[in-house]
Amino acid sequence: GDDGILQVDFRNPDGSRSFCGNGTRSAVAWAHGEGVFKTDIRVEAVDGAHTGVLRADGTPGVSLNVEAVPRVKMTLVSRAVHAAFLNTGSPHHVEWLDSASALDSLDLAQAALTARHHSDYSPGGCNVSVVAKEGECLHIRTFERGVEAETLSCGTGVVAAALADMAREDASAGNHVRHVIARGGRLEVEATRQAGGTFQDVWLFGAARRVFRGTWAWALAFLALWSDPAMAGGLADQLTESARVSVLTASPGADLYAAFGHTAIRVFDPEVRLDYVFNYGTFVVDEGFYVRFVKGRMDYRLGVERFGRFQNLYLRQGRALHEQVLNLGPEDVKAMAEYLEWNAQPENATYAYDFFRDNCATKVITVLEEVFGDRYHAGCVATDSTYLEALRPFTAGNPWSAWGMELILGAEAATAMPDCGHSFLPDVLAYQIDAMTLDGQPLAFEREVVFPHQGTWHAGLPEGDSGRQTPVYLMWGWAAWMALVLWMAHRGAGWKKWGRRLSVAVTAAVSALMATLFGLMAVATDHNDTWWNADMVWALGGWGVIWVAVRRSRGVRPEAMGLERKVATVWTMLALGSVSIAPVWRSGLGWGEATVWASVGACLAVVFAVWTSLALKVR
Repeated sequence: GDDGILQVDFRNPDGSRSFCGNGTRSAVAWAHGEGVFKTDIRVEAVDGAHTGVLRADGTPGVSLNVEAVPRVKMTLVSRAVHAAFLNTGSPHHVEWLDSASALDSLDLAQAALTARHHSDYSPGGCNVSVVAKEGECLHIRTFERGVEAETLSCGTGVVAAALADMAREDASAGNHVRHVIARGGRLEVEATRQAGGTFQDVWLFGAARRVFRGTWAWALAFLALWSDPAMAGGLADQLTESARVSVLTASPGADLYAAFGHTAIRVFDPEVRLDYVFNYGTFVVDEGFYVRFVKGRMDYRLGVERFGRFQNLYLRQGRALHEQVLNLGPEDVKAMAEYLEWNAQPENATYAYDFFRDNCATKVITVLEEVFGDRYHAGCVATDSTYLEALRPFTAGNPWSAWGMELILGAEAATAMPDCGHSFLPDVLAYQIDAMTLDGQPLAFEREVVFPHQGTWHAGLPEGDSGRQTPVYLMWGWAAWMALVLWMAHRGAGWKKWGRRLSVAVTAAVSALMATLFGLMAVATDHNDTWWNADMVWALGGWGVIWVAVRRSRGVRPEAMGLERKVATVWTMLALGSVSIAPVWRSGLGWGEATVWASVGACLAVVFAVWTSLALKVR
């Protein structure tokens, strides 16, 4: 810039920002070649200020900001002898093998996964470098986060390895040098070690040569940056015989909308470096979206994004990502790509979302049926399980959300699912894909782990945690209290009559609001699965209490409410029968684990409140 500062903003393939040692060195070499500076220049990067220099022999170098000392870590790579961690502008987990030959034969992509996503480095994870020392040289290979693959050379990884080696081998303070050989070339690290073990004046040097020179045509550059080839047409025509299609499955997340996981379709061709994800789980947020959402008229669309950006979301959240590559020939791959490309066009991309029947997971089956017709067989097995039963393993860790779904969903969600009905859940679809066939052959190869999950697979409280039972215990505690209130009312006890009336009033107000909500969800929205909600029967008791209170305020005594007592008797039988516990017995879930028991407790509390209101005397 005009201020004499070189601004370097490096982006990984997934869109994340990072300091790049080799990229910054290259920028310094370019700036010198353009006459921007003669001997040194200040460089501003994402991690702060650096200095760029050019040696007399033309080798570019850049200073690095390293404040901490290398920390000894537990080895996570097989056959590693020791490990360390150091942030050199980008975090690096470094492991040492005992020979360069062992390093050359290492399957780095697989070996690095544990360290790449280790909980010590959450939520963003870290880069993983594996090193072997032979003579005076370090040999290094690096698996970079944001790229999610091995790169030819990583400058910050080279520096991390060199400093960690200095910390182990050079006990004295002073200037030290390490020569490091990466697959992309030879680099040199200089540093001054202080008496306390920290490092100052850390420098990275290495050759840089101009590969090509070009000039931005800004109109074309704008289009290149903001248009997507997959959306612009011609995706299928770009594919080679190396192209493949796969189904991606993400593990459940902490938020309610992510509690059931996610599914997407990936089209990948390594020969032409094409890697796109077709995501049917994209919201269409525009004017009136929230009103339509409440009414059950939810528009989703098929979105297209680069795989790196897609996977980075789940990586940052500590969620797993699994991949099932489909066993398709080149023509079938092209046919799927053509369909997805057509479906991604603006006029075709939007669809009416239905959580149980038309979502990101069920769309995979739809695509396969549309593309392959009778050649495709889903292999689904009929089941008598209901949608509610299918949800329970995913909501058990979030008991209040689980109970809320039990309450709000109606009879439709409590009926047996059709064939392939379970496949609305991404996890279940992933297992179902193993049974699918195309032309009588298995549709997919064995599932691969792109990266593992952190913690438990299902989000929320772990299995066995007493917090899972909180709604059940609270509702049964409230029911027990209301039973005591009813007993006191029938005995005519005067002890804290205001407390009894307050208990009845609170119970009535909450249940009346619930009944109103259930009614509105049934008649004022398009949510089919909230119709015929049996929970509304017992919740109507709140309005019964309000009716009795109004009658008594007009001077009608409790003993004169014969009709109300008859109605209350019929309602009580209906209310107690409205909470179906048979599916829970069939599921084998423990009493506290099944949130439907919270509904039973709430139902009893409302029943006791109704009969207490009929027993209370007016004073």
